[in-house]
Amino acid sequence: MTFAVNTLHAQQRINTVRITGAVVDSDDFKEMPYVNIQIKNSRHGTSSDNNGYFSLFIAPGDTLVFTSIGYHEGVFIMPYDVKGTEYSLVQLMAKEAIWLKEVVVFPWPTLDNFKKAFFDIEPKRNMDDLIFEVQRETKKSVDDNRMNDYYYEQMRYNHLYQLNREVPPNNFLNPMRWSNFIKDLRSGTFKEK
Repeated sequence: MTFAVNTLHAQQRINTVRITGAVVDSDDFKEMPYVNIQIKNSRHGTSSDNNGYFSLFIAPGDTLVFTSIGYHEGVFIMPYDVKGTEYSLVQLMAKEAIWLKEVVVFPWPTLDNFKKAFFDIEPKRNMDDLIFEVQRETKKSVDDNRMNDYYYEQMRYNHLYQLNREVPPNNFLNPMRWSNFIKDLRSGTFKEK
């Protein structure tokens, strides 16, 4: 039985065809990046790269399903009479029109009605709580950005080391850095932090 299973896998490998191609918009023929490409009724598939190109091994008779948000689903069935192990495809994707429900907008009769509707409403929560939340979120995002800057600099130094095979500079013995540090200490820069 093991022999039959191995023979079956060998036949499947022989019968597969490498399909390469591009996914383009049918309106302007521009490449479409990151289109999902799946072999129907399986978990196997790929996606197009940022230039719209893709490559995938499939068997004759398999169905490829191309999906992307805002576009109709594209379908391609691999023919059985393929000669060779390579096949090229240009898949066109048509935009999908989405019909939304009608929205009717009525103007306010007068400017006074508008002011009354928006300015006379009492807030449901205490205004001080809302101000505190906004300040807290602002401070958190500023602190996150400072940490992101720190990690970015660390990644940049590591990347420079990998590209040039040079060790990033160690400023512990740099006299200019020590001079700046002492100057900052005397001016009180670190007292605020």
